[in-house]
Amino acid sequence: MRAAAGLARIASDSDPAGLRAQLAPDTQLLVCDGADVELALDWAETRFPQARVITWSPGPMEPLVATAKSCPRLRSILGWPSFLSMPRPWELALAVRASLHINDAALRVSELFAGVPVATKYRPRTSAQRDAVTAEISSLAERAGATGRMIGRIGETCHELLMNAMYDAPVNHYGEPRYAHDRRATISLDEHELPTARLATDGTLLAIQVADPFGRLTRAHVLASICRGQAAAHSADADQIIDSSHGGAGLGLWKIHSAAASTIVDLVVGHSTTVTAVFDLDIGARESRTMPPSLHIFDHAELGP
Repeated sequence: MRAAAGLARIASDSDPAGLRAQLAPDTQLLVCDGADVELALDWAETRFPQARVITWSPGPMEPLVATAKSCPRLRSILGWPSFLSMPRPWELALAVRASLHINDAALRVSELFAGVPVATKYRPRTSAQRDAVTAEISSLAERAGATGRMIGRIGETCHELLMNAMYDAPVNHYGEPRYAHDRRATISLDEHELPTARLATDGTLLAIQVADPFGRLTRAHVLASICRGQAAAHSADADQIIDSSHGGAGLGLWKIHSAAASTIVDLVVGHSTTVTAVFDLDIGARESRTMPPSLHIFDHAELGP
């Protein structure tokens, strides 16, 4: 954390009163366990007006996602599996840097890796090209070391990311959706509508990133969609909860979040939406099924001081 924060001073104390006494009025970041997130958010609201909040938890994650809906200061929720000694260092560094405005640009997938990853880039135009990209990324995931169900989850996530970018994102000059009314239709995008898809991996992590040039998603939409999916997963009547009136994107965002180890959403409303799904290739199928998924939402229209 200290390195990610540019060697800024970091206060730490297990006693809330002792910690509060160490914090200056211009404190910019509060980092805590999920059990203490309500206290941290209260401090951010009443005592430290410049502070953003990062939290971690071994799960369940649903209460923290619900809290984030009403608390925009909560930018990052890190899943901390019990079999890991600490949150993933790269993920904690990412959250700290974004919250402190050290890097206000949308994430570049290469930034997730300590070394130089193998990387590929795609710009699918048609439904057939979407399917070809999904198949190629699934094949590359297998060559990178993913096995069995992990390959399936990576392929499904890639497909859903491309569906959101190609069907849900494009609008006409009136701001009306062009393709969201029928996600089964065969389409061919215009040049200015093309999404950019990237895959990067070092054999330990694998990241899929898809960016669209429209920026229709908002923080509220992302969180509401994930919460609907979480509710549907525990409901006997999912159709009453999932809103499919806009092409099914509500369920898709939840699918992405629940499949990946970490989901990173960079929003520039009216300009671009970039969603990055990260998978741990060195964690077995049994552990991955019980891992709490992380969620980071960085609204770049609101990241300034």
